[in-house]
Amino acid sequence: MKKFYNIEGMIRNGFKLSRDYETLDFSYATFTDAAAESLAKSRSIKQVRRITISGKKLTAVAAKAFGASETMGRLESLKLYKNKIGDEGVKYFAESEKLISLKSLRLSWNNIGPQGAKYISDSANMTNLTSLTLSENQIGDEGLKYLADAKSLTSLESLDLRKNQVTDEGAIALAKSKNFPKLQTIDLTDNDLTQKGFDALAEMKILNLIRARLSEDGTKLDLSNLRLGDVECKLIAECEDLKDLTHLYLELNSITDKGIELITASEHMKNLISLSLDRNKIGDAGFIHIVRSENLKNLQVLMVENNGITDEGIEAICESENLSNLLRLYIEENSYTEEGFELLGEAEHLMTLEYPEFDREEEIEEEEEEDEEFDDVEDIEEIEEEEDLGETEYESQ
Repeated sequence: MKKFYNIEGMIRNGFKLSRDYETLDFSYATFTDAAAESLAKSRSIKQVRRITISGKKLTAVAAKAFGASETMGRLESLKLYKNKIGDEGVKYFAESEKLISLKSLRLSWNNIGPQGAKYISDSANMTNLTSLTLSENQIGDEGLKYLADAKSLTSLESLDLRKNQVTDEGAIALAKSKNFPKLQTIDLTDNDLTQKGFDALAEMKILNLIRARLSEDGTKLDLSNLRLGDVECKLIAECEDLKDLTHLYLELNSITDKGIELITASEHMKNLISLSLDRNKIGDAGFIHIVRSENLKNLQVLMVENNGITDEGIEAICESENLSNLLRLYIEENSYTEEGFELLGEAEHLMTLEYPEFDREEEIEEEEEEDEEFDDVEDIEEIEEEEDLGETEYESQ
């Protein structure tokens, strides 16, 4: 193979174009496998973190050179779109112990099939990989099943498999895998998926999201402002990882009474002491599910601001004694009347409420004053009786 002599000049030009010493893009220039071999040996790229070489017909020869490079230890992103890396080239990347910092590997349009996916799956050297792009290849369901079994891709956050001849079978296999706890972005567009496959992937993402946001001790879960709806509530309700949950934050989503019905019926919610649902769409029906739930009797803090709750919901919480442990109720910006709100202060089982505050002390003082007045009346009557008794005794003498 012809030696590529001018690689240092190309590197210098690349640095000028990128205006830093960490990025090189050779997509603009003639670039061959021989150039790739020279690049991999250059000491000038020790600081490089990002390399892009697209549309140059690079083969497994280039992949082998990069995988064995002693100077690419800091490389974090490698983009080789529209080349001919193939399964053999993927093998060199997967077996490499030199590319220790690699976080993003993008190999779209590279004639990669199921075997290439298996090499990645079997690799023990890709633990830092957060983004993997294999779009416009031919990995199919077989390849996706291999990826689903990968043990070292636990850091993966984004997986692009557009146009890969994948069906529901492959998508469901991936969705059932527990090897991708951080995976949130999955692109399987332009494949042969039906709604069943897309639903399976959606479930996987929300379960991963739950695991990622659940506190280490399993007691606190914050899923605020994520555009969650009733479908996600079903997964929350069924998630066994939430059996020790005490604090659940779901504000700023699109949850309706149907989603709340599922959550309040869950046995995993029995330890819940704080529930935040501000700015959702639960309405009176959802609020009633909460106040009548047998699973939320330990609830101490409930936040339901801006949810379309009317006097009907207020009457329900006043009638049901399930929330007798409630200490704080944040119910502002709803549609109840002043008369409805005053009902909260009259409910006997809600007398322990610290918030909202009601004028209960004044009422007690008024009652005490009335009792004192009544006592005064009794004292006056006793004095009059004594005076009458005295006069009688005097007259009898």
